[in-house]
Amino acid sequence: MEQPAGGCDPGPAVPGWVAAGPEGIPAYALARAGAAMNAAFARRLATVGLRPHTFFVLVHLAREPALTSAELARRLEMTPQSMSALLAGLVDAGWVERPAGARRGQRIDVRLTDAGRRALADAGPVLAELGRPQAMGLSAEEAATLHTLLGRVLTHLDPPTPTRRHP
Repeated sequence: MEQPAGGCDPGPAVPGWVAAGPEGIPAYALARAGAAMNAAFARRLATVGLRPHTFFVLVHLAREPALTSAELARRLEMTPQSMSALLAGLVDAGWVERPAGARRGQRIDVRLTDAGRRALADAGPVLAELGRPQAMGLSAEEAATLHTLLGRVLTHLDPPTPTRRHP
């Protein structure tokens, strides 16, 4: 068998969509946009001393004043161990409280403190700025359409269940 001029076998032909680049694949564009928004979200929250998971814990506790560590872990799709470590840091920061000395099997509710409410309130203007259509390079109408379409994608790909709520 004759070798190509370069001396190596080029192997099978590259599919057309690979040769064209992944930019034309909607799922790829959505994944990249999601990663870029996550990074921007984390950067903006950092300006007020918060991280995304911290923010989501505070949001859940602001909406439902008493949740257990296990409930929070399920809602944020974290392991119980990771949630326990996160809550320890939030307790140290004074943003949440959980009673000490509970007996095995006893429900231990995590509650938002006044300092936690203030930290959450501080995030409001920062996130409002990030959520402006112009901050995403969109018009108000385009942002509304995007919001509707993303909701449809989420409902189709990851429908909510009674045991899991999205952050």
